[in-house]
Amino acid sequence: MSDASAGPDVTPPLDVELSGIPGPDEAGDHPLEDDPRRLWRITGYPSPLQLTDVPTRRRIGFSGKKKRGRKLLESRGEVLAQMQELLWAHVAAAEDRDRRAVDVALSARAPRPSHQENTRRQELFGPAVESALEDLERGPRVLLILQGMDASGKGGMVKTVVGHMDPLGVDVAAFGRPTAAEQREHYLERIIRRLPTPGHVGVFDRSHYEDVLVPTITGAHSLHQLAERTEALHLFERELVRRGFVILKVMLHISAEEQLDRLVSRLDREHKHWKYHPSDADARSEFSTYQKVYAGLIEATDADYAPWFTIGADRKWYSRLAVQELLIAALADLNLKWPAASYDVETERQRLLAT
Repeated sequence: MSDASAGPDVTPPLDVELSGIPGPDEAGDHPLEDDPRRLWRITGYPSPLQLTDVPTRRRIGFSGKKKRGRKLLESRGEVLAQMQELLWAHVAAAEDRDRRAVDVALSARAPRPSHQENTRRQELFGPAVESALEDLERGPRVLLILQGMDASGKGGMVKTVVGHMDPLGVDVAAFGRPTAAEQREHYLERIIRRLPTPGHVGVFDRSHYEDVLVPTITGAHSLHQLAERTEALHLFERELVRRGFVILKVMLHISAEEQLDRLVSRLDREHKHWKYHPSDADARSEFSTYQKVYAGLIEATDADYAPWFTIGADRKWYSRLAVQELLIAALADLNLKWPAASYDVETERQRLLAT
């Protein structure tokens, strides 16, 4: 699996000299039976990856029922909110020494660029993309990429899990069909414009992977063009990691039967009609093709610094709990600490009480 053989299949915590906060195994009522960084990694399945091997309804790593899962979504949501605030506080107020330590440690997660990589970037990206990447500010931020068939739960994931966090520190982007103007530029340019800023958590509801997935299904590009786009995704994500991104890529894996039930339910309820499009039926007729293309693309672009997780999505509450735990683990691994006050706390307390 591409870069996975270069090291362990779990991204280790940052080796920085900050006091940190309790990690995912210590922060509150940890609901899982194993490390969330391992439970859904595609490296746990035989190669070549077959999505038919990935259970869509089984509660991998969780023995509780729906009631407990929903309760944990709320309680662990508070942990996630605290960790997001800590990320924001670090970027806004940490000492320069601590910020540099985290930036250097994050950058080291991806391989240093070789001469060959720099040459390929020039060929695949062009000056506009290279310039946009160069302009990206360095600093820690999380990018959660959600992929999946229609009705797999991407929108609900944003509302339920991401909704626990302060909206001022969250950037959500949904990518549909490129506009006429976007079709005239490099396909990565619109992606770069929607990337989260340092201190923020960004969520992509669909992503740059659509620019390989859709042309593969429709046959719009040659095999050579598709291979180049896949290679470009690798190089693109490497550069993001070097600039401080923590990338989590999640495939919400839904069964054909569950998807049909959810799509039909949209037609059964008037207030859900807007969520349905006639093209949904067309995509369903190609369900098995989509599964094969997804599997090949996921395996080809998995890397320790930008891992893919396949999570069964037939139980919405379970997939939401799983993604929430992935976010908690990723933020805890930054080993951040609350910035020290730049003023005398007691003096300010007395000044306030005197008003």
